[in-house]
Amino acid sequence: MSKRTVEEADLDLDFEVHNKIAKKLDVRENDFDVRKTQHLLLNRLNGIELPSRLYGMDNEYNKLYKLLKQTVTAGESNSCLLIGNRGTGKTALVRTVLRDLQKVHQEFCIVRLNGLTETNDRFALNEIARQLVKEQKEQADHTFTSFAESFDYLLSLLKSGDRASLPVIFILDEFDLFAQHPKQALLYNLFDAAQSAQNPMAIIGLTCRLDTLDLLEKRVKSRFSHRQIYLFPSSNFGQFLEIAKGTLELPEEYPSSSQFNRSLETLFQNPTVNGILRRIFDLSKDIRMFHKICFSPIYKLRPEAPYLDIDEFLQSSLIQGADSKTEFLKGIALLELILIISMKKLIEKDITTFNFQMVYDEYKDFMSRSQVNGAGFGMKLYKRAVALKAFENLQMFELVCPVDIAGKCPKEYRMTKLMLEQTQVTEAVLKYNCSQTVKKWATGAA
Repeated sequence: MSKRTVEEADLDLDFEVHNKIAKKLDVRENDFDVRKTQHLLLNRLNGIELPSRLYGMDNEYNKLYKLLKQTVTAGESNSCLLIGNRGTGKTALVRTVLRDLQKVHQEFCIVRLNGLTETNDRFALNEIARQLVKEQKEQADHTFTSFAESFDYLLSLLKSGDRASLPVIFILDEFDLFAQHPKQALLYNLFDAAQSAQNPMAIIGLTCRLDTLDLLEKRVKSRFSHRQIYLFPSSNFGQFLEIAKGTLELPEEYPSSSQFNRSLETLFQNPTVNGILRRIFDLSKDIRMFHKICFSPIYKLRPEAPYLDIDEFLQSSLIQGADSKTEFLKGIALLELILIISMKKLIEKDITTFNFQMVYDEYKDFMSRSQVNGAGFGMKLYKRAVALKAFENLQMFELVCPVDIAGKCPKEYRMTKLMLEQTQVTEAVLKYNCSQTVKKWATGAA
């Protein structure tokens, strides 16, 4: 072999090695992009990361932003109530306004309370103190012997400042639950401190109850500013589609965001995805139902398949829409399913409560008819004791529940009722791997 040939072979080998290394680096880079994309999208679905923009909330955003800006910049104390169904974006609106305020004005602190966790005034006071201490990054030197003393001290702090003091913004989630506290002491004192116009405060309540104001006592209502911002679900399907698409869109600064967003446009033009969104829109208009469907497709993103797949959306929607009891029935024994079908047949005869003996008699009638018609090949009539054990299993699974308290009556004669709808039984039988005779009996085709 000549010297030139050896050099060319070495160059070819170096070129192949370089290509392999470049491919590995490219895969690693794509892997990093996919992981970063997954992290962002999953954080959005979990509520950790805010969406890139709010759709159809410009008017509400401007009202709330102006209100809180007056508190932060001019030292005005305000109170406001955000009212809307669950999933309409109340929390996202408040968080977006606070995020935008913090970009411009950083000198204010936020106290977040939730009516589900702060179930009484003592818990709420402890949480307020904890968050204020955390914001100030210093530990209080005071010790208190009673709840009243600590409450009075905290209120004195809130009322002792002036317009130049650090503004405090209170976010009260599940506001209607705070109105159910005894004497509504927390709400009264917070609104009273805001009305005193000393320390700048803003109290923002979030609730899904339209009658929340009627829950307030007269003294509390008189100190509330009666500002209310109503949020409504998407009025048309196009807006709902834009909200769903905005949840999955990547910001422009993300690498390969343009390709991902283009694939997203194609995805949302697909009739399958449109059908899934249309069903959610017609049922509840709750975007969180779509978020649940998105978890599985996002989790399955890979460097080899970096874009969202239509089949994954379809499969995830079927899983989310599946009835839990129907899915549970797929795992029970054939005899137990036949007993449930017997109960369904009794219900069709307007017999809503029954005992084991009645169910077993219905089962025997079915077996007799099947053998007479010659359709019972491969099926056998189980003994009464075996069927009773299967019936007790159904009671243990709480698919069959007793109607009254068990007395001295034998267990096979105790009245019970079926905890399933007839449509659930029919759907489960059609999915179950059983004979056509049983399926025809369950669906009424026989």
